[in-house]
Amino acid sequence: MSSINVRIAGANGDGVESSGTLLLKVAANDGLQVFGYRGYQSIIRGGHVWFQVRVGDGAERLLSHGEGIDVLVALNQDAIKNQRSHLNAGASIIYDPTKINVQEIDPATYKLLPIPLLDIAVKESGDPIMRNTVAIGAVIKLIGINMSVFEDVIKRMFGRKGDAVVKSNVSVASKGYSHEGISTVYSLKSDGKARYTMDGNTALAIGAYASDCKFYSAYPMTPASGILHWFAAHDNKGVLFKQTEDEIAAINMAIGASFSGVRAMTGSSGGGFSLMVEALGFAGMIETPLVVVEVQRTGPSTGLPTKTEQADLLFVMHASQGEYPRIVVAPRDIDECFTVAVQAFNLADKYQCPVIIISDLFLAEHFESVDGFDIDSVRIDRGKMVMSVPEGTRFKRYEYSDDGVSPRAIPGTKGTEFIAGSDEHDEYGDLVSDAFSGIDEYVDIRVKMHDKRMRKMDVMLKNENLFVPSIENPNAKQFLVTWGSTTMAAREAVKILNSKGLDFGVISFSYLLPLDKQKTSELLKGKKLIDVECNYTAQLAQVIMMNTGIDIKDRILKYDGEAITGHEIAAKAEQLLKR
Repeated sequence: MSSINVRIAGANGDGVESSGTLLLKVAANDGLQVFGYRGYQSIIRGGHVWFQVRVGDGAERLLSHGEGIDVLVALNQDAIKNQRSHLNAGASIIYDPTKINVQEIDPATYKLLPIPLLDIAVKESGDPIMRNTVAIGAVIKLIGINMSVFEDVIKRMFGRKGDAVVKSNVSVASKGYSHEGISTVYSLKSDGKARYTMDGNTALAIGAYASDCKFYSAYPMTPASGILHWFAAHDNKGVLFKQTEDEIAAINMAIGASFSGVRAMTGSSGGGFSLMVEALGFAGMIETPLVVVEVQRTGPSTGLPTKTEQADLLFVMHASQGEYPRIVVAPRDIDECFTVAVQAFNLADKYQCPVIIISDLFLAEHFESVDGFDIDSVRIDRGKMVMSVPEGTRFKRYEYSDDGVSPRAIPGTKGTEFIAGSDEHDEYGDLVSDAFSGIDEYVDIRVKMHDKRMRKMDVMLKNENLFVPSIENPNAKQFLVTWGSTTMAAREAVKILNSKGLDFGVISFSYLLPLDKQKTSELLKGKKLIDVECNYTAQLAQVIMMNTGIDIKDRILKYDGEAITGHEIAAKAEQLLKR
Protein backbone atom coordinates (compact mmCIF):
# COMPACT_ATOMS: atom_id res chain seq x y z
CA MET A 1 0.00 0.00 0.00
CA SER A 2 1.27 3.49 -0.80
CA SER A 3 0.66 6.64 1.22
CA ILE A 4 2.01 10.15 1.56
CA ASN A 5 2.33 12.48 4.53
CA VAL A 6 1.20 16.09 4.16
CA ARG A 7 2.08 18.47 6.98
CA ILE A 8 0.60 21.97 7.24
CA ALA A 9 2.67 24.11 9.60
CA GLY A 10 2.39 27.65 10.90
CA ALA A 11 1.27 29.49 14.04
CA ASN A 12 -1.80 29.21 16.23
CA GLY A 13 -4.42 31.39 14.58
CA ASP A 14 -3.22 30.68 11.03
CA GLY A 15 -6.02 28.22 10.35
CA VAL A 16 -3.72 25.20 10.38
CA GLU A 17 -6.29 22.86 11.93
CA SER A 18 -9.16 23.93 9.67
CA SER A 19 -6.91 23.43 6.63
CA GLY A 20 -5.90 19.96 7.78
CA THR A 21 -9.51 19.02 8.50
CA LEU A 22 -10.54 20.21 5.03
CA LEU A 23 -7.83 18.10 3.37
CA LEU A 24 -8.91 15.06 5.41
CA LYS A 25 -12.52 15.42 4.26
CA VAL A 26 -11.62 15.93 0.61
CA ALA A 27 -9.33 12.87 0.48
CA ALA A 28 -11.82 10.69 2.40
CA ASN A 29 -14.62 11.71 0.04
CA ASP A 30 -12.44 10.73 -2.90
CA GLY A 31 -12.31 7.13 -1.66
CA LEU A 32 -8.86 7.38 -0.08
CA GLN A 33 -7.90 6.41 3.47
CA VAL A 34 -6.77 9.22 5.77
CA PHE A 35 -5.18 9.60 9.20
CA GLY A 36 -4.73 13.03 10.76
CA TYR A 37 -2.81 14.15 13.83
CA ARG A 38 -1.79 17.58 15.09
CA GLY A 39 0.90 19.12 17.23
CA TYR A 40 -0.13 22.27 19.07
CA GLN A 41 0.69 24.42 22.08
CA SER A 42 -1.56 25.52 24.94
CA ILE A 43 -1.76 29.14 23.77
CA ILE A 44 -4.48 30.81 21.73
CA ARG A 45 -2.30 32.62 19.19
CA GLY A 46 1.31 32.32 18.14
CA GLY A 47 3.66 29.45 18.81
CA HIS A 48 4.45 26.74 16.29
CA VAL A 49 1.68 24.27 15.36
CA TRP A 50 1.25 21.64 12.69
CA PHE A 51 -1.36 19.26 11.32
CA GLN A 52 -0.24 16.11 9.53
CA VAL A 53 -2.55 14.33 7.10
CA ARG A 54 -1.52 10.93 5.89
CA VAL A 55 -3.35 9.89 2.73
CA GLY A 56 -3.30 6.34 1.44
CA ASP A 57 -4.88 3.98 -1.04
CA GLY A 58 -8.52 3.21 -0.39
CA ALA A 59 -7.98 -0.52 -0.01
CA GLU A 60 -6.46 -0.61 3.49
CA ARG A 61 -6.95 1.44 6.63
CA LEU A 62 -4.04 3.55 7.89
CA LEU A 63 -2.73 2.91 11.40
CA SER A 64 -0.70 6.05 12.16
CA HIS A 65 0.05 9.56 10.94
CA GLY A 66 3.16 8.24 9.23
CA GLU A 67 6.87 8.85 9.36
CA GLY A 68 8.34 12.12 8.09
CA ILE A 69 6.91 14.63 5.62
CA ASP A 70 6.37 14.19 1.89
CA VAL A 71 4.56 17.50 1.32
CA LEU A 72 5.12 20.50 3.59
CA VAL A 73 2.79 23.49 3.45
CA ALA A 74 4.86 26.20 5.15
CA LEU A 75 2.70 29.12 6.29
CA ASN A 76 5.53 31.02 8.01
CA GLN A 77 9.29 31.01 8.39
CA ASP A 78 9.17 28.90 11.56
CA ALA A 79 7.53 26.14 9.56
CA ILE A 80 10.71 25.82 7.49
CA LYS A 81 12.93 26.05 10.56
CA ASN A 82 11.04 23.56 12.73
CA GLN A 83 9.97 21.03 10.12
CA ARG A 84 13.09 20.84 7.98
CA SER A 85 14.53 17.89 9.90
CA HIS A 86 11.33 15.88 9.34
CA LEU A 87 11.34 16.17 5.55
CA ASN A 88 11.66 12.92 3.64
CA ALA A 89 14.00 12.83 0.65
CA GLY A 90 12.34 14.37 -2.40
CA ALA A 91 9.67 16.13 -0.34
CA SER A 92 7.69 18.97 -1.91
CA ILE A 93 7.53 22.33 -0.11
CA ILE A 94 4.65 24.71 -0.83
CA TYR A 95 5.41 28.22 0.39
CA ASP A 96 4.77 31.89 -0.29
CA PRO A 97 7.99 33.38 -1.73
CA THR A 98 6.92 36.89 -0.69
CA LYS A 99 6.87 35.83 2.98
CA ILE A 100 9.27 32.92 3.37
CA ASN A 101 13.00 32.52 2.72
CA VAL A 102 14.09 29.06 1.54
CA GLN A 103 17.74 29.81 0.76
CA GLU A 104 18.91 27.08 3.15
CA ILE A 105 16.79 24.41 1.44
CA ASP A 106 18.68 22.36 -1.15
CA PRO A 107 16.61 22.39 -4.38
CA ALA A 108 18.43 19.26 -5.50
CA THR A 109 17.08 17.34 -2.49
CA TYR A 110 13.63 18.86 -2.17
CA LYS A 111 11.09 20.16 -4.67
CA LEU A 112 10.38 23.85 -4.03
CA LEU A 113 6.89 25.00 -5.08
CA PRO A 114 6.60 28.77 -4.65
CA ILE A 115 3.03 30.11 -4.81
CA PRO A 116 2.02 33.68 -3.88
CA LEU A 117 -0.59 32.35 -1.46
CA LEU A 118 -1.44 35.66 0.21
CA ASP A 119 -1.70 37.66 -3.00
CA ILE A 120 -4.03 35.07 -4.56
CA ALA A 121 -6.19 34.89 -1.44
CA VAL A 122 -6.63 38.65 -1.18
CA LYS A 123 -7.24 39.08 -4.90
CA GLU A 124 -9.77 36.26 -5.19
CA SER A 125 -11.60 36.57 -1.85
CA GLY A 126 -10.41 39.64 0.01
CA ASP A 127 -9.61 37.44 3.01
CA PRO A 128 -5.93 36.78 3.87
CA ILE A 129 -6.77 33.58 5.81
CA MET A 130 -7.85 32.02 2.51
CA ARG A 131 -4.18 31.57 1.62
CA ASN A 132 -4.55 28.19 3.30
CA THR A 133 -7.26 27.21 0.82
CA VAL A 134 -4.95 28.16 -2.04
CA ALA A 135 -2.37 25.78 -0.58
CA ILE A 136 -4.93 22.97 -0.16
CA GLY A 137 -5.86 23.34 -3.81
CA ALA A 138 -2.21 22.79 -4.73
CA VAL A 139 -1.95 19.79 -2.40
CA ILE A 140 -4.96 17.98 -3.89
CA LYS A 141 -3.44 18.47 -7.36
CA LEU A 142 -0.19 16.90 -6.13
CA ILE A 143 -2.17 13.93 -4.77
CA GLY A 144 -4.27 13.62 -7.92
CA ILE A 145 -7.70 14.45 -6.52
CA ASN A 146 -10.14 16.11 -8.90
CA MET A 147 -11.36 19.63 -8.05
CA SER A 148 -14.95 18.40 -8.30
CA VAL A 149 -14.43 16.42 -5.08
CA PHE A 150 -13.21 19.57 -3.34
CA GLU A 151 -16.26 21.46 -4.60
CA ASP A 152 -18.65 18.78 -3.31
CA VAL A 153 -17.06 18.92 0.15
CA ILE A 154 -17.17 22.72 0.25
CA LYS A 155 -20.86 22.68 -0.69
CA ARG A 156 -21.63 20.39 2.22
CA MET A 157 -19.47 22.37 4.65
CA PHE A 158 -20.51 25.89 3.68
CA GLY A 159 -23.68 25.52 1.61
CA ARG A 160 -25.81 26.95 4.43
CA LYS A 161 -23.73 30.15 4.24
CA GLY A 162 -24.75 30.74 0.65
CA ASP A 163 -23.43 30.28 -2.88
CA ALA A 164 -21.05 33.22 -2.60
CA VAL A 165 -19.04 31.54 0.17
CA VAL A 166 -18.91 28.25 -1.75
CA LYS A 167 -17.81 29.95 -4.97
CA SER A 168 -15.16 31.97 -3.16
CA ASN A 169 -13.59 28.84 -1.63
CA VAL A 170 -13.69 26.93 -4.91
CA SER A 171 -12.24 29.87 -6.83
CA VAL A 172 -9.36 30.34 -4.39
CA ALA A 173 -8.51 26.62 -4.29
CA SER A 174 -8.65 26.42 -8.09
CA LYS A 175 -5.90 28.99 -8.34
CA GLY A 176 -3.62 26.81 -6.24
CA TYR A 177 -4.72 23.70 -8.13
CA SER A 178 -3.83 25.17 -11.51
CA HIS A 179 -0.82 27.22 -10.47
CA GLU A 180 2.28 26.97 -12.64
CA GLY A 181 4.60 24.19 -11.50
CA ILE A 182 1.90 22.22 -9.68
CA SER A 183 1.26 18.78 -11.16
CA THR A 184 0.22 15.37 -9.93
CA VAL A 185 3.22 13.67 -8.34
CA TYR A 186 1.73 11.00 -6.08
CA SER A 187 -0.45 8.27 -7.51
CA LEU A 188 -2.92 6.96 -4.93
CA LYS A 189 -5.65 4.44 -5.72
CA SER A 190 -9.19 5.31 -4.70
CA ASP A 191 -11.67 2.52 -4.03
CA GLY A 192 -14.53 4.89 -4.95
CA LYS A 193 -16.08 4.74 -1.48
CA ALA A 194 -16.66 8.07 0.27
CA ARG A 195 -16.02 7.93 4.02
CA TYR A 196 -16.56 9.97 7.16
CA THR A 197 -13.66 11.50 9.06
CA MET A 198 -13.82 11.37 12.83
CA ASP A 199 -11.68 11.62 15.96
CA GLY A 200 -11.79 9.29 18.95
CA ASN A 201 -13.63 11.69 21.25
CA THR A 202 -16.44 12.05 18.73
CA ALA A 203 -16.71 8.29 18.20
CA LEU A 204 -16.91 7.76 21.96
CA ALA A 205 -19.57 10.46 22.35
CA ILE A 206 -21.65 8.94 19.55
CA GLY A 207 -21.34 5.51 21.18
CA ALA A 208 -22.57 6.96 24.47
CA TYR A 209 -25.47 8.71 22.74
CA ALA A 210 -26.43 5.52 20.90
CA SER A 211 -26.44 3.77 24.30
CA ASP A 212 -29.12 6.16 25.57
CA CYS A 213 -26.79 8.37 27.59
CA LYS A 214 -29.01 11.31 28.51
CA PHE A 215 -26.68 13.31 30.77
CA TYR A 216 -23.08 14.43 30.38
CA SER A 217 -21.33 16.68 32.89
CA ALA A 218 -17.76 17.93 32.60
CA TYR A 219 -15.36 20.76 33.23
CA PRO A 220 -13.25 21.68 30.17
CA MET A 221 -9.82 20.01 30.17
CA THR A 222 -7.67 19.03 27.21
CA PRO A 223 -7.75 16.44 25.72
CA ALA A 224 -11.18 15.33 27.00
CA SER A 225 -12.90 18.55 25.92
CA GLY A 226 -13.89 17.13 22.53
CA ILE A 227 -16.49 14.94 24.26
CA LEU A 228 -17.84 18.01 26.04
CA HIS A 229 -18.03 19.90 22.73
CA TRP A 230 -19.99 17.09 21.07
CA PHE A 231 -22.59 16.91 23.84
CA ALA A 232 -22.85 20.70 23.96
CA ALA A 233 -23.54 20.72 20.20
CA HIS A 234 -26.25 18.06 20.63
CA ASP A 235 -27.85 19.46 23.77
CA ASN A 236 -31.17 19.77 21.92
CA LYS A 237 -31.20 16.12 20.82
CA GLY A 238 -32.59 14.62 24.01
CA VAL A 239 -29.34 14.97 25.96
CA LEU A 240 -28.79 17.23 28.96
CA PHE A 241 -25.28 18.67 29.00
CA LYS A 242 -23.85 20.51 31.99
CA GLN A 243 -20.55 22.38 32.06
CA THR A 244 -19.73 22.43 35.76
CA GLU A 245 -17.59 24.68 37.96
CA ASP A 246 -15.09 21.86 38.57
CA GLU A 247 -14.57 18.13 38.19
CA ILE A 248 -15.87 17.32 41.67
CA ALA A 249 -19.23 18.80 40.75
CA ALA A 250 -19.12 17.02 37.38
CA ILE A 251 -18.82 13.52 38.80
CA ASN A 252 -21.29 14.13 41.61
CA MET A 253 -23.88 15.41 39.14
CA ALA A 254 -23.33 12.34 36.97
CA ILE A 255 -23.79 10.08 40.01
CA GLY A 256 -26.99 11.93 40.90
CA ALA A 257 -28.34 11.60 37.37
CA SER A 258 -27.51 7.89 37.27
CA PHE A 259 -29.06 7.34 40.72
CA SER A 260 -32.28 8.83 39.37
CA GLY A 261 -32.32 6.25 36.56
CA VAL A 262 -30.72 8.24 33.73
CA ARG A 263 -27.72 6.85 31.91
CA ALA A 264 -25.00 9.36 32.73
CA MET A 265 -21.33 9.98 31.94
CA THR A 266 -18.58 12.37 32.97
CA GLY A 267 -15.08 12.85 31.65
CA SER A 268 -11.79 14.64 32.14
CA SER A 269 -8.05 14.30 31.81
CA GLY A 270 -5.78 12.97 34.55
CA GLY A 271 -5.70 16.16 36.58
CA GLY A 272 -9.47 16.45 36.65
CA PHE A 273 -9.89 12.73 37.29
CA SER A 274 -7.65 13.18 40.35
CA LEU A 275 -10.36 15.40 41.82
CA MET A 276 -13.05 12.82 41.05
CA VAL A 277 -11.65 9.84 42.92
CA GLU A 278 -13.47 10.33 46.24
CA ALA A 279 -16.82 10.47 44.46
CA LEU A 280 -15.81 7.45 42.39
CA GLY A 281 -15.62 5.46 45.62
CA PHE A 282 -19.01 6.84 46.62
CA ALA A 283 -20.52 5.42 43.42
CA GLY A 284 -18.89 2.11 44.29
CA MET A 285 -20.35 2.11 47.81
CA ILE A 286 -23.92 2.95 46.81
CA GLU A 287 -23.60 0.67 43.74
CA THR A 288 -24.78 3.27 41.28
CA PRO A 289 -23.85 2.70 37.63
CA LEU A 290 -21.44 5.32 36.31
CA VAL A 291 -19.33 5.77 33.18
CA VAL A 292 -16.22 7.94 33.53
CA VAL A 293 -13.86 8.82 30.68
CA GLU A 294 -10.23 9.55 31.58
CA VAL A 295 -8.25 10.92 28.62
CA GLN A 296 -4.55 10.81 29.42
CA ARG A 297 -1.98 13.48 28.74
CA THR A 298 1.56 13.87 30.04
CA GLY A 299 2.08 14.49 33.75
CA PRO A 300 2.61 14.88 36.57
CA SER A 301 0.57 18.00 37.38
CA THR A 302 0.00 20.14 34.27
CA GLY A 303 2.87 18.36 32.54
CA LEU A 304 2.60 18.80 28.78
CA PRO A 305 -1.12 19.55 28.44
CA THR A 306 -1.20 19.11 24.67
CA LYS A 307 0.89 15.95 24.42
CA THR A 308 0.08 12.25 24.74
CA GLU A 309 1.05 9.54 27.22
CA GLN A 310 -0.19 6.28 28.78
CA ALA A 311 0.95 6.85 32.35
CA ASP A 312 -2.38 6.84 34.24
CA LEU A 313 -3.20 3.13 34.03
CA LEU A 314 -2.20 2.07 37.54
CA PHE A 315 -3.73 5.23 39.00
CA VAL A 316 -7.08 4.58 37.33
CA MET A 317 -7.07 0.92 38.30
CA HIS A 318 -6.64 1.82 42.00
CA ALA A 319 -8.38 5.21 42.21
CA SER A 320 -10.21 6.03 45.47
CA GLN A 321 -9.61 4.46 48.86
CA GLY A 322 -10.73 0.98 49.81
CA GLU A 323 -11.82 -1.84 47.57
CA TYR A 324 -14.85 -1.90 45.31
CA PRO A 325 -15.76 -3.43 41.94
CA ARG A 326 -14.91 -1.43 38.87
CA ILE A 327 -14.16 -2.03 35.21
CA VAL A 328 -11.29 -0.36 33.36
CA VAL A 329 -11.25 -0.49 29.57
CA ALA A 330 -8.91 1.15 27.06
CA PRO A 331 -10.24 1.36 23.48
CA ARG A 332 -7.56 0.55 20.93
CA ASP A 333 -8.83 2.49 17.91
CA ILE A 334 -11.65 4.76 16.79
CA ASP A 335 -14.03 1.87 16.06
CA GLU A 336 -13.54 0.62 19.62
CA CYS A 337 -14.22 4.10 21.01
CA PHE A 338 -17.77 3.57 19.77
CA THR A 339 -18.19 -0.09 20.76
CA VAL A 340 -16.52 0.34 24.17
CA ALA A 341 -18.89 3.21 25.01
CA VAL A 342 -21.85 0.96 24.22
CA GLN A 343 -20.43 -1.89 26.30
CA ALA A 344 -19.53 0.44 29.17
CA PHE A 345 -23.11 1.56 29.80
CA ASN A 346 -24.47 -1.98 29.66
CA LEU A 347 -21.78 -3.25 32.01
CA ALA A 348 -22.26 -0.35 34.42
CA ASP A 349 -26.00 -1.06 34.62
CA LYS A 350 -25.62 -4.83 34.69
CA TYR A 351 -23.08 -4.88 37.52
CA GLN A 352 -24.01 -1.57 39.19
CA CYS A 353 -20.46 -0.24 39.37
CA PRO A 354 -18.23 2.42 37.82
CA VAL A 355 -16.80 1.74 34.36
CA ILE A 356 -13.75 3.83 33.52
CA ILE A 357 -12.88 4.30 29.86
CA ILE A 358 -9.19 5.23 29.72
CA SER A 359 -8.15 6.93 26.49
CA ASP A 360 -5.29 9.31 25.61
CA LEU A 361 -4.67 12.44 23.61
CA PHE A 362 -3.51 10.53 20.54
CA LEU A 363 -6.61 8.38 20.34
CA ALA A 364 -8.96 11.17 21.41
CA GLU A 365 -7.75 13.80 18.96
CA HIS A 366 -6.45 12.02 15.88
CA PHE A 367 -8.71 11.74 12.84
CA GLU A 368 -9.39 8.74 10.64
CA SER A 369 -11.54 7.81 7.69
CA VAL A 370 -14.33 5.56 8.99
CA ASP A 371 -17.17 3.73 7.30
CA GLY A 372 -19.64 4.67 10.04
CA PHE A 373 -21.15 2.78 12.97
CA ASP A 374 -24.01 0.29 13.11
CA ILE A 375 -26.24 2.20 15.51
CA ASP A 376 -29.19 -0.11 14.80
CA SER A 377 -27.26 -3.03 16.32
CA VAL A 378 -26.90 -1.34 19.73
CA ARG A 379 -28.76 -3.24 22.43
CA ILE A 380 -29.44 -1.75 25.86
CA ASP A 381 -29.29 -3.88 29.02
CA ARG A 382 -30.47 -2.06 32.16
CA GLY A 383 -29.73 -5.00 34.44
CA LYS A 384 -31.80 -5.77 37.57
CA MET A 385 -34.11 -2.79 37.35
CA VAL A 386 -37.15 -3.29 39.59
CA MET A 387 -40.46 -1.77 38.49
CA SER A 388 -42.56 -2.98 41.46
CA VAL A 389 -42.29 -4.88 44.76
CA PRO A 390 -44.79 -7.12 46.57
CA GLU A 391 -47.24 -5.23 48.76
CA GLY A 392 -46.19 -5.04 52.41
CA THR A 393 -42.52 -5.99 51.86
CA ARG A 394 -39.56 -3.74 52.55
CA PHE A 395 -37.29 -3.20 49.56
CA LYS A 396 -33.82 -4.71 49.95
CA ARG A 397 -31.84 -2.41 47.69
CA TYR A 398 -28.57 -4.08 48.68
CA GLU A 399 -29.88 -7.61 49.00
CA TYR A 400 -27.27 -10.33 49.42
CA SER A 401 -27.18 -12.21 46.12
CA ASP A 402 -25.17 -15.00 44.56
CA ASP A 403 -23.94 -12.79 41.72
CA GLY A 404 -23.32 -9.75 43.93
CA VAL A 405 -25.88 -7.67 42.04
CA SER A 406 -28.93 -6.47 43.98
CA PRO A 407 -32.27 -5.20 42.65
CA ARG A 408 -32.21 -1.53 41.68
CA ALA A 409 -35.12 0.90 41.47
CA ILE A 410 -35.62 4.40 40.15
CA PRO A 411 -36.45 6.79 43.00
CA GLY A 412 -40.21 7.24 43.15
CA THR A 413 -41.00 3.63 42.33
CA LYS A 414 -43.72 2.62 44.76
CA GLY A 415 -42.50 0.60 47.74
CA THR A 416 -38.78 0.94 46.97
CA GLU A 417 -37.74 3.53 49.54
CA PHE A 418 -34.17 3.07 50.80
CA ILE A 419 -31.14 4.99 52.04
CA ALA A 420 -28.11 5.44 49.76
CA GLY A 421 -25.30 6.62 52.00
CA SER A 422 -21.53 6.62 51.72
CA ASP A 423 -21.25 4.65 54.97
CA GLU A 424 -21.37 0.88 55.15
CA HIS A 425 -24.95 -0.38 55.30
CA ASP A 426 -27.17 -3.42 55.50
CA GLU A 427 -29.43 -4.89 52.83
CA TYR A 428 -31.99 -2.10 53.24
CA GLY A 429 -29.41 0.68 53.09
CA ASP A 430 -29.57 1.41 56.82
CA LEU A 431 -26.14 2.66 57.93
CA VAL A 432 -24.19 0.50 60.35
CA SER A 433 -21.10 2.66 60.78
CA ASP A 434 -22.33 4.64 63.80
CA ALA A 435 -23.22 1.46 65.70
CA PHE A 436 -20.02 -0.30 64.70
CA SER A 437 -17.84 -1.05 67.73
CA GLY A 438 -16.89 -4.66 67.22
CA ILE A 439 -20.44 -5.95 67.81
CA ASP A 440 -20.73 -9.30 66.04
CA GLU A 441 -23.94 -8.37 64.24
CA TYR A 442 -22.39 -5.38 62.52
CA VAL A 443 -19.10 -7.13 61.85
CA ASP A 444 -21.10 -9.82 60.05
CA ILE A 445 -23.00 -7.22 58.01
CA ARG A 446 -19.78 -5.55 56.92
CA VAL A 447 -18.20 -8.81 55.80
CA LYS A 448 -21.33 -10.01 53.98
CA MET A 449 -21.86 -6.68 52.22
CA HIS A 450 -18.22 -6.35 51.17
CA ASP A 451 -18.21 -9.94 49.93
CA LYS A 452 -21.40 -9.25 47.97
CA ARG A 453 -19.95 -6.21 46.21
CA MET A 454 -16.61 -7.82 45.41
CA ARG A 455 -18.32 -11.00 44.15
CA LYS A 456 -19.30 -9.03 41.06
CA MET A 457 -15.72 -9.20 39.79
CA ASP A 458 -15.72 -13.01 39.69
CA VAL A 459 -19.15 -13.04 38.07
CA MET A 460 -17.99 -10.61 35.39
CA LEU A 461 -15.08 -12.89 34.52
CA LYS A 462 -17.42 -15.87 34.31
CA ASN A 463 -20.20 -14.22 32.29
CA GLU A 464 -18.40 -11.77 29.99
CA ASN A 465 -16.03 -12.77 27.20
CA LEU A 466 -14.15 -9.48 27.40
CA PHE A 467 -11.44 -9.66 30.03
CA VAL A 468 -8.67 -11.35 28.05
CA PRO A 469 -6.21 -9.85 25.57
CA SER A 470 -6.57 -10.49 21.84
CA ILE A 471 -3.88 -12.05 19.69
CA GLU A 472 -3.08 -11.35 16.06
CA ASN A 473 -0.92 -13.75 14.02
CA PRO A 474 -1.04 -16.35 16.85
CA ASN A 475 1.61 -18.65 15.32
CA ALA A 476 4.29 -15.95 15.22
CA LYS A 477 7.72 -16.45 16.81
CA GLN A 478 7.58 -13.24 18.85
CA PHE A 479 4.92 -10.75 19.93
CA LEU A 480 4.55 -7.06 20.67
CA VAL A 481 2.43 -6.73 23.83
CA THR A 482 0.55 -3.47 24.27
CA TRP A 483 -2.68 -1.78 25.31
CA GLY A 484 -5.01 1.03 24.26
CA SER A 485 -4.11 3.28 21.36
CA THR A 486 -0.52 2.02 21.05
CA THR A 487 -2.04 -1.10 19.50
CA MET A 488 -2.45 0.78 16.21
CA ALA A 489 1.27 1.53 15.94
CA ALA A 490 2.12 -2.01 17.06
CA ARG A 491 0.00 -3.41 14.24
CA GLU A 492 1.80 -1.18 11.77
CA ALA A 493 5.16 -2.25 13.21
CA VAL A 494 4.25 -5.92 12.73
CA LYS A 495 3.54 -5.28 9.05
CA ILE A 496 6.96 -3.67 8.69
CA LEU A 497 8.76 -6.41 10.62
CA ASN A 498 6.99 -9.25 8.82
CA SER A 499 7.83 -7.69 5.45
CA LYS A 500 11.44 -8.34 6.51
CA GLY A 501 10.71 -11.96 7.38
CA LEU A 502 10.90 -11.50 11.17
CA ASP A 503 7.55 -13.17 12.01
CA PHE A 504 5.86 -10.97 14.64
CA GLY A 505 2.37 -10.86 16.08
CA VAL A 506 0.47 -8.51 18.40
CA ILE A 507 -1.08 -9.25 21.79
CA SER A 508 -3.17 -6.28 22.87
CA PHE A 509 -5.22 -5.45 25.95
CA SER A 510 -8.44 -3.46 25.92
CA TYR A 511 -10.22 -4.59 29.11
CA LEU A 512 -7.63 -4.39 31.88
CA LEU A 513 -9.71 -4.71 35.06
CA PRO A 514 -10.84 -7.25 35.93
CA LEU A 515 -8.42 -9.51 34.06
CA ASP A 516 -8.87 -13.22 33.52
CA LYS A 517 -5.61 -14.40 35.07
CA GLN A 518 -5.77 -17.99 33.90
CA LYS A 519 -6.63 -17.29 30.27
CA THR A 520 -4.15 -14.40 30.09
CA SER A 521 -1.40 -16.62 31.53
CA GLU A 522 -2.18 -19.36 29.02
CA LEU A 523 -2.05 -16.87 26.17
CA LEU A 524 1.29 -15.32 27.19
CA LYS A 525 3.11 -18.34 28.60
CA GLY A 526 6.11 -19.59 26.65
CA LYS A 527 6.09 -16.80 24.08
CA LYS A 528 8.86 -14.33 23.28
CA LEU A 529 7.33 -10.99 24.31
CA ILE A 530 8.22 -7.31 23.90
CA ASP A 531 6.23 -4.81 25.96
CA VAL A 532 5.32 -1.59 24.10
CA GLU A 533 3.89 1.39 26.01
CA CYS A 534 3.95 5.18 26.15
CA ASN A 535 5.11 5.54 29.77
CA TYR A 536 8.33 5.24 31.77
CA THR A 537 7.50 2.44 34.22
CA ALA A 538 6.00 -0.17 31.86
CA GLN A 539 2.66 -0.13 33.65
CA LEU A 540 1.05 -2.84 31.53
CA ALA A 541 4.04 -5.09 32.18
CA GLN A 542 3.48 -4.48 35.90
CA VAL A 543 -0.18 -5.46 35.58
CA ILE A 544 0.79 -8.62 33.71
CA MET A 545 3.43 -9.51 36.30
CA MET A 546 0.98 -8.94 39.15
CA ASN A 547 -1.73 -11.10 37.59
CA THR A 548 0.27 -13.87 35.92
CA GLY A 549 3.80 -13.85 37.34
CA ILE A 550 5.16 -13.38 33.81
CA ASP A 551 7.92 -10.76 33.70
CA ILE A 552 8.33 -9.14 30.27
CA LYS A 553 11.92 -7.94 30.36
CA ASP A 554 12.20 -6.62 26.77
CA ARG A 555 10.47 -3.25 26.58
CA ILE A 556 9.95 -0.40 24.14
CA LEU A 557 8.90 2.65 26.15
CA LYS A 558 8.25 6.20 24.97
CA TYR A 559 7.37 9.13 27.22
CA ASP A 560 8.45 12.32 25.41
CA GLY A 561 4.85 13.34 24.72
CA GLU A 562 4.92 12.49 21.02
CA ALA A 563 2.85 9.64 19.61
CA ILE A 564 4.78 6.48 18.88
CA THR A 565 4.79 5.22 15.29
CA GLY A 566 5.04 1.81 13.74
CA HIS A 567 8.44 2.61 12.24
CA GLU A 568 9.80 3.52 15.69
CA ILE A 569 8.55 0.29 17.22
CA ALA A 570 9.84 -1.81 14.33
CA ALA A 571 13.32 -0.26 14.49
CA LYS A 572 13.60 -0.80 18.25
CA ALA A 573 12.23 -4.33 18.03
CA GLU A 574 14.94 -5.17 15.50
CA GLN A 575 17.56 -3.80 17.87
CA LEU A 576 16.24 -5.99 20.68
CA LEU A 577 16.41 -9.06 18.45
CA LYS A 578 20.08 -8.37 17.66
CA ARG A 579 21.19 -8.31 21.30
